[in-house]
Amino acid sequence: MVQKTKIIVQKKNYTLRTWQTEDAASLAQYLNNKNIWNNCRDGLPYPYSQEDANVFLAMVQAKENIHDFCIEVNGEAVGNIGFIPATDVERFSAEVGYWIGEPFWNQGIVTDALKKAINYYFEHTDKIRVFAVVFEHNSPSMRVLEKVGFTKVGIMQKAIFKNDNFMNAHYYELIK
Repeated sequence: MVQKTKIIVQKKNYTLRTWQTEDAASLAQYLNNKNIWNNCRDGLPYPYSQEDANVFLAMVQAKENIHDFCIEVNGEAVGNIGFIPATDVERFSAEVGYWIGEPFWNQGIVTDALKKAINYYFEHTDKIRVFAVVFEHNSPSMRVLEKVGFTKVGIMQKAIFKNDNFMNAHYYELIK
């Protein structure tokens, strides 16, 4: 089955689009980075291999609606914005997570792409709230969320255990 790429937004410095099978090599290249992994949940493998990329892409493409957005720069898949819909009494909420390859940090790409992805997600789902959990040492990610319009709603003490250490979790939300 040939999948058609859906472009959500095309800007001068990046494209926000759906993931494609052909993205596996660049996905593995950019996500195989300890500095990125240090700010992600342990469910993300490290080192990150081509096989890990293939598994991720198959999972994304099997989903019924778009919940994962590829950030493309110069023809390469270099980042992701993903939504995890909540369930039960929280069914109108979704958690958002994102990353971009280290060569593209501090260029404003994630901030702009996150705004566009959230707008798209709100328009195409019944979600009214998006939230994010940020590790205490990741102040750049906190700034991204604040620039997008998120509000910090709390800090959970020692809520995260990563790299053999407990750390605080900063919780942010954005209401439609």
